[in-house]
Amino acid sequence: MSRPSPFRLNQALDLTPWRERMAARGRAQIPDVLEPDAAKRILTRLEMAPRWNLAADCAGRHVDLDAKGMEARPAKDRAQFMALVHEQARDGFGYLFNNIPIYDIYHNRKTQSHPLNEVYELLNSAPMLELARHVTGCDDIGFADAQATRYLPGHFLTEHDDNVAGKNRRAAYVLSLTAKWRPDWGGLTLFLDEHGCVEEAFAPKFNTLSIFLVPQRHAVSVVAPFAGGARYSITGWFRAGEDPLLRRA
Repeated sequence: MSRPSPFRLNQALDLTPWRERMAARGRAQIPDVLEPDAAKRILTRLEMAPRWNLAADCAGRHVDLDAKGMEARPAKDRAQFMALVHEQARDGFGYLFNNIPIYDIYHNRKTQSHPLNEVYELLNSAPMLELARHVTGCDDIGFADAQATRYLPGHFLTEHDDNVAGKNRRAAYVLSLTAKWRPDWGGLTLFLDEHGCVEEAFAPKFNTLSIFLVPQRHAVSVVAPFAGGARYSITGWFRAGEDPLLRRA
């Protein structure tokens, strides 16, 4: 007999206004999406996670480094690394943030007891996938992939549209779990028009699901050096069809 999940959607959600907003703007930010205790439990698991990767585009190549290990490296090595990351971001697509690859961990038979596996199961539960289909109007959504992200001062994600051939991404999502955040700390999800101007910005808000159709130009603004905490979230895409990793199992 399977044990009940500790994470549940807010049973009082009225999705009508968010479906209407999605139809009009291609994006919506749904507050109080989980039961309050569920959101707090997920945040606690993120705060207690023993290992975070440092994900970056370094000279046009994706790298995943041990975040604590990078902090322990000599200042000269860190400065050289940052110079490459910033050069890439200045001239093209770039990013720098901490992550935990929840999707990969869940499908790894050696990590079946990982504390974030239940987060993956929440995102792929029937109620959550039905929410995604209902709000977006994309009836072929079949699963969600996921990663945990932690943005610290200096972290960022430059302009992109999430459209990758063969991934069948219907909508991107950000489940924000930041307990306290000010917009002037940065870390805003910026939506850009065809002229490169900011059309709208979503600030991190605790227990809020930002969801937007793919493709859509957006970025995450750099987190300020004076930010008073970390920007925690679970992010990924609602994708059409069957999870390809389940087919391989």
